[in-house]
Amino acid sequence: MAYQQKDYYISAKDNEYYHVLSIAKNLLVKANNEGRYPVWGETLEKLIKELEENRGDNVTPWQYNFIISILLEHVPEDLKRDLD
Repeated sequence: MAYQQKDYYISAKDNEYYHVLSIAKNLLVKANNEGRYPVWGETLEKLIKELEENRGDNVTPWQYNFIISILLEHVPEDLKRDLD
């Protein structure tokens, strides 16, 4: 089967879409508070806007990669160190 971008989405089942959106919004607030806005904040804003516009449908590889990055922000530092 040929690759088609429309085949990728974030499910609303068990509120996954809303959890990802909520985490992104919380990290945007954190980025603003910590002075990380110019780079991290603008990228978060772009992701949030795109996810809200497409309601989790037609997710791009860039969006998936960035979602993984923001979810990793919630992994405790001691767990990250143990993985090295």
